[in-house]
Amino acid sequence: MTHAERPLVGQVVRMAWPAVMHGLLSTVVLFTDRLILGNWDAFALSAMHVSGPLLWCSFSLFGAYGAGVLAVVGRAFGAKDVIRVRRTLGTAMAIALAAGIAVGLLGYLSRESLANILTSEENTSKQTLGMAGAYLGIVFLSAPFQMLGATATVGLQSLGDTRTPMYVSILSGLTNLGLTYVLVYGLYGLPELGIKGAAIGTAASFFINACLLNLRLMRGRIGYGFGRPTISNGRQILRVAWPAFLEKALFHTAYLAFVLFIGHLGDQAMQAHQAIIAIESLGFIGAHAFGIAAGALVAQHLGADRPGDAARVGHISARLGIAVLSLVGLLFFGFAPHLISMFSQDPNVIRVGTRCLQIAAIAQPLMAISDVYAGALRGAGDTVTPMLAAIIGPMILRLSVCWLLAFHLEYGLIGIWIGSTVDWAFRSIWLWLAFRRGHWARIKI
Repeated sequence: MTHAERPLVGQVVRMAWPAVMHGLLSTVVLFTDRLILGNWDAFALSAMHVSGPLLWCSFSLFGAYGAGVLAVVGRAFGAKDVIRVRRTLGTAMAIALAAGIAVGLLGYLSRESLANILTSEENTSKQTLGMAGAYLGIVFLSAPFQMLGATATVGLQSLGDTRTPMYVSILSGLTNLGLTYVLVYGLYGLPELGIKGAAIGTAASFFINACLLNLRLMRGRIGYGFGRPTISNGRQILRVAWPAFLEKALFHTAYLAFVLFIGHLGDQAMQAHQAIIAIESLGFIGAHAFGIAAGALVAQHLGADRPGDAARVGHISARLGIAVLSLVGLLFFGFAPHLISMFSQDPNVIRVGTRCLQIAAIAQPLMAISDVYAGALRGAGDTVTPMLAAIIGPMILRLSVCWLLAFHLEYGLIGIWIGSTVDWAFRSIWLWLAFRRGHWARIKI
């Protein structure tokens, strides 16, 4: 480590560890939700295979403008341009509210059709589809709060504050778990709502996040508040964000096809996949946290006219991410049967899930490389390169390999996870090479 890198390592760690804890808390909620529902009814776990990806794809797609918020606010913060920070935040919240209302209404009205598209009528039970529709209906109606909370999180991160989202996630996560446990089983004299109780817990957590995080932006230590939304600020955000939106659209279209593949493998494959996703989220949070640190710090250093430091924080974030995710991968590989058996006692689910989780273990450091360099490029304002990676990786490579292995060669769910790992390997190389070339340092916002 060089003398110039030492203070930058501290910056990355200070930004990343609260994001790791934030993600870990979210993962604990996801993990525990799945445990509660899996023990209440096996069909509820299958239903989450349908509703979980649909909600994640919808919220992530329409939240893609966060890439523009990160780049514009981060640069303005680095340049100490307070007026631009306030106006960008005010504009971002107006976009979030409009997007949340649109997503909520469209999702609620089309929830049953979407659930049917992602499953096979021959292999999927009516109980699974009914529960998925009930969960989607409640959570989609809370979409405006989800969008406002997610945008406030990005705003705080771009200002260097990753601790507040962590603290708020503790409160919202505990609320989610408490309500889910009580309402799923109908404890303390309350009605047994089953999967609807889990949806109410999720909606409550969105409401808490939206209120507390926006309050922090208005009145906290940072205290920037929200300026009047303007068309010019909206254009700045969307000019940076449109390739990120297209990237998300391509990635999530591919991911929904990926989910459709698994849905056609039947209830047992869906149960095993949901268990693996809940476990693998430990890896996702680490990769995502270092990507957050890289994106925010690259934007801030470019705003302060320090492109050399911007490059260094990107590479430092990647090295730290690889180290952490490699340890996570070893944990997955060594304890795979025990981890899967926490979600299901079905021997077929445990057998297939174990092999798939061991394949996923190999992908963990690759996820770190991909997420960090994608985050660093977006923070610099280069949202085109991650978009191109999403076209070739998830859209073409992953789906082709998954179809070939899962159906043509009849590897089933194991083929799905091999295809996923091949995609992560490709994207990690592509994005690393793009960041090394340094074109991003010359982008003007």
